[in-house]
Amino acid sequence: MRHLRQCAGDVGQGMLEPGAILQDRYKILAPAGKGGMGSVYRARDLRLRTDVALKETLFSDDAYRRAFEHEAQILARLRHQALPRVIDHFVEGNGQFLVMEFIHGEDLGNQLLRLGPRFSSPQAMPMILRWADQLLDALHYLHSRPVPVYHRDIKPKNLKLTPNYDIVLLDFGLARGGMTITVDAGAATAGMGQERKIYGFTPPYAPIEQMRDGEPDPRSDLYSLAATIYHLLTASLPIDAMVRMARIINAQPDPLKPIRSLAPHVPEPIAELFQRALAVTIDGRPQSARAMREELARLRGGHAPTLRPPGETPPAGTEIAKPAPEQQGGPTSPIQPARPGDSRPPSGAITPSVIQPGPPSEAAPVITLLRMLTTGSPIRSLAFSPSGDLLASGYDDHTIGLWRMSDYAHLATLKGHESSVRCVRFAPEGGTLASASDDETVRIWKVSDGAQLRLLRIPTCPIESVAFSPDGGTLATGGWGGAITLCDVSAERLTLAENLPAPFVHSLAFSPEGSLLAAGCYDGTIYMWRVASGEPEPPLSGFSTFIYSVAFSPDGEWLAASSGSSVRIWRMRDRRPIELLQGHNGPVHAITFSPDGRVLATASEDRTVRLWRTSDWTLLPTLLEHRSGVASLTYSPDGATLATGCHDGRICLWTVG
Repeated sequence: MRHLRQCAGDVGQGMLEPGAILQDRYKILAPAGKGGMGSVYRARDLRLRTDVALKETLFSDDAYRRAFEHEAQILARLRHQALPRVIDHFVEGNGQFLVMEFIHGEDLGNQLLRLGPRFSSPQAMPMILRWADQLLDALHYLHSRPVPVYHRDIKPKNLKLTPNYDIVLLDFGLARGGMTITVDAGAATAGMGQERKIYGFTPPYAPIEQMRDGEPDPRSDLYSLAATIYHLLTASLPIDAMVRMARIINAQPDPLKPIRSLAPHVPEPIAELFQRALAVTIDGRPQSARAMREELARLRGGHAPTLRPPGETPPAGTEIAKPAPEQQGGPTSPIQPARPGDSRPPSGAITPSVIQPGPPSEAAPVITLLRMLTTGSPIRSLAFSPSGDLLASGYDDHTIGLWRMSDYAHLATLKGHESSVRCVRFAPEGGTLASASDDETVRIWKVSDGAQLRLLRIPTCPIESVAFSPDGGTLATGGWGGAITLCDVSAERLTLAENLPAPFVHSLAFSPEGSLLAAGCYDGTIYMWRVASGEPEPPLSGFSTFIYSVAFSPDGEWLAASSGSSVRIWRMRDRRPIELLQGHNGPVHAITFSPDGRVLATASEDRTVRLWRTSDWTLLPTLLEHRSGVASLTYSPDGATLATGCHDGRICLWTVG
């Protein structure tokens, strides 16, 4: 439960209704949070056609209103990839509103409720430590502003993941119950010398000084961050600091269990660092976010790279630290600049060449934008039907769209999933469609009427990818469950056939003849199996962090995989890495070969799709630019159309000549 204390009154106010329009610009879509001081809404910016979060304060006191405006001006100057941007501030009626970037997706609080044991596994620890590094970088940035900013409510509920699996620190706490700037109301309001304070906290994550109305201190945020990481690493809620203090005062042992007693896979020095940040007394904690981050980087075996706001140059003599080895080749994160892809080949492997943009080529296809379809929700996955007459799209808003390609008409919206639809795939015969979701289900739909035919539930496994075998007889599913599930597919039912052990799976692909199944996993490895026997093949290594997408060429000669901003190509006859494709400056979310195998298309968070000629792996001069990050792409079966799906909810259809 969230506790709030205040030194001035507030007035109640009813929630704004969906459809209400403020400032002739912001259309209320749905409530996103409510507290004693106001409400947060998801809204639509009608001018820019993007979703935003509207934070409304309910203060009636003029001093608070002016202080809130002052706070908004300071927050609007913040620029950090781990923080949502503040876009606007306005007063309408009795309400004062802060307009912020809306971060789509499920927060870590909800994910912990569903997936606690998954977070506390050894496989998840590197990802959690990476998030800790990103949060410490954000806290150092906030605490070192000319007017320091203290969050005061770091907890899993206030954390979301970007499509790149980077962390974003939100503030859905209301009216300085969350991100806080200490403002002297006398400086904001003439004739008033009284300091106005609002304190908010969530007990399991709050330090003792915050519960006692203490002044903001950087080490208070370090406690909350450590409590959050403790919860993620152990899947156990930290003990309330007030309870801990009472036990210690009475000469009893601290009731907070050591991290390693709950998660023995965490290295002792790292566990000790977070335990120290959880010290009840403020002086027992690390002295700053920067100091704690540098110590964490050292314990992880690397250095903490420095992130500065756009346009800010490092001081003279400053050395920019190199990224830790485990980060090389990974996605571009809020704590490191975009870099070339991982250049470390597996031991004993042939060193691949690094492909840079090549000269214009006469063989470059002519591609033009044919049509843009606006959907209203970020797009996670696209798939053409085998005949090419339909296009399916999986959305963040839990639905699936079906589009007719002859006239680009929207035919149906398929509803049933309870979370983001991560993957859609048509069965080879085209009559059915499979969809996979974070809600731990795979659903099979009848394309002709949109009826749901079958449902496969895999408890504790948010599903990232599905793939049909070329003959349609096998459906593979993979995600956070620690195994790939193979199902026999018939007209009447799905029958569980086999489980193939694998780390967290992000992408699945069958070889063209159906004999092999490849899985791109979060540990940077491609695992493969013989489908007929279920026997594993030697895995392919070459990346140090999770793989976004895997794809076989139509003739089965090559296997491509993307991780970070790089794409690596393996020659399948001897399983050797032969090329490292480099040209994007953001994570490459999706890759696909053209049906004739002559071109590999790659889609990136850098808002571009790039094309590579497979005869010599030259980067072609054709560049497809988009308005936001590109999450998915697919060729029509005849190769005449390329569809791309973006985070801004747009599907772009390109003609290929």
